Amino acid sequence: MAIREGLPKGFVLAKPIAQEGYDESVIYELERQGRLIITRKRDGWKMIAVMDPKGVRLYTDGVNEIDSRFDYIKEELSKCKVLMGHVLVGEAIVDVEGSDDIGKVISIFHSSTSKSIKLQREVGKAKFMLFGVISLEESYYWSVENVLQAFTKDSFEFIFPAPIIRASFAEAKKLAVQHGWEGLVLYDKEYRLTYRLDGKAPARPKGCYKWKPILEDDFIVRSWRPSPNDPGKLKDLVLSQIDPATGEEFECGKLGSFDKQTREFLTNGIQYPFVVQVAFEMRFPKTGKIRNARFLRVRADKPIKQCIAPKSFGK
Repeated sequence: MAIREGLPKGFVLAKPIAQEGYDESVIYELERQGRLIITRKRDGWKMIAVMDPKGVRLYTDGVNEIDSRFDYIKEELSKCKVLMGHVLVGEAIVDVEGSDDIGKVISIFHSSTSKSIKLQREVGKAKFMLFGVISLEESYYWSVENVLQAFTKDSFEFIFPAPIIRASFAEAKKLAVQHGWEGLVLYDKEYRLTYRLDGKAPARPKGCYKWKPILEDDFIVRSWRPSPNDPGKLKDLVLSQIDPATGEEFECGKLGSFDKQTREFLTNGIQYPFVVQVAFEMRFPKTGKIRNARFLRVRADKPIKQCIAPKSFGK
């Protein structure tokens, strides 16, 4: 298969093993054996570069080719002559004073080309963080350590390797919470990134694991939204909190994915409004809306007036 023809439509990368899919004893055992590599998980958009001698081509994780909005990244990658014929895997991120702004990344990808380029002039250009290099023609793979060694030797403005955290697993988890990182990606030194070319998702291979700090807070629920196919069935809850600066209530997102018993209780067994405790992974910094929300319990002991957001997300 000729890489210079672009990325095959059936190309699918293996994903790390999710937190619920492993026991942390596995990570501590890798650490004990000196085989653990710890990196910061960035909150960006998966991006893949095909190093074609006729011109670098960028793709999303869904194998959709990216247009000229990232020409500046293509230009920098074209200088890496040694990597011609290879596939580079990473993430497009927008870093704002050390924090990832996923909202800006989404806007850059979802806007028209002209609006995306204009937006990047205003908020700063997205950068390409690399964590793997592979060949579709040979059994060849660069580990996170290989990428770090290769890309710290050269000076790039918009490309950088995934930094390795030189700390214990326990210390790295504390750093993630302290600095508000999305989480960690943990590697076995012997791990090799795998993929399929038939459009099917590869099995999640041992040796690459995600870890995320789980946040919790209490939210007001004043209403629920019905299922589009059944108006009498609850689809999800609308969450809100009180802005500490203005005292006004603002929406914090939606909460769904209930078991049958909980869904029935929330539809017919409780009086609205009420307070619910929710676990989530992060808040969008501009709107205060939460992501990947998970129901914990109804807080019958907490009054609505005490559901105050940790900070103001006012426009």
